[in-house]
Amino acid sequence: MTAQVAVVTDSAASLDAAVAAHTGIRVVPLRVIVGDRDLAEGIDVSPDEIVTLLEARSRVSTSQPSPEAFATAYRKAADAGAQAIVAVTLSRALSGSYVAAGAGTSDAAVPVTVVDSRTVALAQGLAALVGAAHARAGADAVAVAHAVRAAAESSACVFTVDSLEPLRRGGRLSGPAAALGSALSMRPILVIEDGEIAVASRVRTTRRAREAVLARIADECGRMRAPVAAVQGLDPVVVDEAAARLRALVPGVTVLTGSVGAVLAAHTGVGVLAAVAVDAPDLDVGHFAPTVPGSVD
Repeated sequence: MTAQVAVVTDSAASLDAAVAAHTGIRVVPLRVIVGDRDLAEGIDVSPDEIVTLLEARSRVSTSQPSPEAFATAYRKAADAGAQAIVAVTLSRALSGSYVAAGAGTSDAAVPVTVVDSRTVALAQGLAALVGAAHARAGADAVAVAHAVRAAAESSACVFTVDSLEPLRRGGRLSGPAAALGSALSMRPILVIEDGEIAVASRVRTTRRAREAVLARIADECGRMRAPVAAVQGLDPVVVDEAAARLRALVPGVTVLTGSVGAVLAAHTGVGVLAAVAVDAPDLDVGHFAPTVPGSVD
């Protein structure tokens, strides 16, 4: 049975394709620009390919989806029986996806509510999953949008990278903030704060940086009623080890694992490790386990 409210999100949400399909979420791909090639994230280019390009020092840039891409997703949702749509985008401070999602509503056959998640990665993805769960339960568009906003507002997103230069070059981090985070060759601890990337602290080594990321998310889980956490990166061994560590820090917490998408990889570099937490008391993780987006425990 098709929910009367469809949820659409962009690919920065880092949702596994099988999970999106299973939960009825339509994903609009962001764009990766390599030379004169304009590639759709998750369709034409994978995170592994981005790693290869970055290691080869190829010039890689990104772009938001077009309004037409969102309009196509809205049309397909309406054709499938949706009476209303809630679109969940990555933070408008980091991308033009929110504007494109709004522009795509001009000819939509059903009402569309566009929600700025004010976050990114699986913090955004989990908020979309919360919305989809409410939609499946029969909630109307107002209630679905409210659930998405509440989940996104509860979320924490913390990450570390080997170098801040890709974020600075891509305009996602100010020059002064990048200089502060890079001082003395220390590893930065970065957070999403008010929809933007901020340098929270610096530590001496990669190992300490990764531990600090997990410790901050463990603390965030402690303030939530029903936390769902996730660990993302480009090295599956590092991700699995970090997830095991987070489970040890927060016994009983659900920890999802997965890769960062190609677009996020282009901005963070190959050494990224991210962790997120969302307060999601209404989200039945078992509904989409064990395929989200790598492993669940």
